[in-house]
Amino acid sequence: MSRFFFAHLVFSAVTSALMSSLVCGVATFRMVGLSGAFMHVWSGAWLYAWPVAFIVLLSIGPFVRKSVYRSCKCPMAVPVEPEKDTR
Repeated sequence: MSRFFFAHLVFSAVTSALMSSLVCGVATFRMVGLSGAFMHVWSGAWLYAWPVAFIVLLSIGPFVRKSVYRSCKCPMAVPVEPEKDTR
């Protein structure tokens, strides 16, 4: 597995975990408030939402990033592997 794919995998996992937990938290708060059921309802919703968010981010993340950079006319922020020393 290349370092760049591993970095994309970790980025997708962390970003999807944070965003899905935040969105589920807001939706759960609107639904049940800060009652005793909040953590139970939130954790159940998050366990379903996180894998979906992870798969979506993992699959379309690179396309979205390239599209945004092209539309902003920004140089691509893609790391370049250093050349190996062949001595």
